[in-house]
Amino acid sequence: MPARALPSSARRCGTGWVGRALAGALAATLLAIPAGVAPAGAEEPGVPPEPALSDITMVQANIYTGLSVENFQKDVAKVLALQPDFVTYNETHYRSDAVMAPDGYDIWRDTSNRFKAETPVAWRTDRWTPIDHGVHRISNWRGKPPGRQVELGRRFVNWVTLQGIDGRVVSVVSAHVAPLVNGMPDLLRRSIKRLVALTDTLSAAGPVLVGGDFNVHYTSGRYPRDLLEPHGLTPTFDTLGNYFPTGDHHGSTIDYVYHQGSEELVVDRHYPVELKSDHDAVVAGLSWADDLESESTLVRSNPDGDAAERLSVLRAIKRGIKRVEPGGAVRVVTTKLDLFALRSTLRKAAERGVAVRISLVRKPLTDVERKLRKQLKASGQDATWLRRCRKVCAQAWAAAQPPKSLMLTGDATGAWTTRYDVERLLTSSVIERVTQLSMTSGVAEVREAGALARRVADL
Repeated sequence: MPARALPSSARRCGTGWVGRALAGALAATLLAIPAGVAPAGAEEPGVPPEPALSDITMVQANIYTGLSVENFQKDVAKVLALQPDFVTYNETHYRSDAVMAPDGYDIWRDTSNRFKAETPVAWRTDRWTPIDHGVHRISNWRGKPPGRQVELGRRFVNWVTLQGIDGRVVSVVSAHVAPLVNGMPDLLRRSIKRLVALTDTLSAAGPVLVGGDFNVHYTSGRYPRDLLEPHGLTPTFDTLGNYFPTGDHHGSTIDYVYHQGSEELVVDRHYPVELKSDHDAVVAGLSWADDLESESTLVRSNPDGDAAERLSVLRAIKRGIKRVEPGGAVRVVTTKLDLFALRSTLRKAAERGVAVRISLVRKPLTDVERKLRKQLKASGQDATWLRRCRKVCAQAWAAAQPPKSLMLTGDATGAWTTRYDVERLLTSSVIERVTQLSMTSGVAEVREAGALARRVADL
């Protein structure tokens, strides 16, 4: 989709849209912020759980028009405390952009009238740069229903297409469908038809995310599943197989986060957040189905950053292991592997039929290493093991001037496909200290690592 110049109406008081977007593009971080939900319990008593991370966090927030300024600001603060990548706001036509998108965020909405301004999209400027945007009418019934002060049938969605720091492109749409009220026709189906026409167009650039108050209960006979499904617009409630009330509407579920392009972007989780508004915020976590294909990628952790920045190296290693299919292999050579979260991932890989082979250039083994050796043996695979690399092996390893930790992943044909070089031992130091991980699929580099790993295993 060709990028358009951003009009003057997209600029804000103080720091402008363009300036902040460009500044954000330079502030490179590597992975998405966790969505702030309590993680699942640890596998063993006394072991702290590892946070569940998603590549993208999105929040849908209908913040009631009639709230006081103070309560509105409290609701926005609660939403932004989740550090989402994207926020789709509803009912905010006269609210301040500076409040909804403070430092670290920017915002788009058409402000030419109150109906267009009601559904802005906000995003993190350190992760995303806008490359296109617009406004799209979904219903245009004129007139005020009896007893109403506003033309409820005039509805628009605002949308933004953004590029992440990794080059991936996502479009985000903020929608608020007209309610079913006396004296006005049911505008739901015509609104959905107009909406999916837009998302189909946007999907040419990449996955599309839609957040909005659709004013229809998820299990209602009015819910327009027959219009949504043919266009691949899927709510998180379908993907995750459960739903929850989304506010003070007699237990109804009327706020949604939809995703189009589920083969690329997969929903990890969703949950509500109570607001002072009559709607709860709906939080969704999504992750990319595949890593970007690249000859070489660097990941650098930041122990002074947020959870995603601290765990970036560990998470990249774990994702590499999880991507190995049954029949494939994982090979690790290091001096110490004493990290519970990584041990758990290696154990699960062996249990699903991956050959896991680990050489440890040290003695004696730690409790975590002994437990992992026992678990790998219990998998019943002859090709899966954990061994100590004794004197001759250790000397050969040192002579090769290897990284502190080396990992290889391979496919079912027996070929190694990806090499991972970590500049630290596989201990808590990869979280507590600045750590760099290099991942490469380069043939020469992978072949070199495979030869070294084979030599160490044969000694």
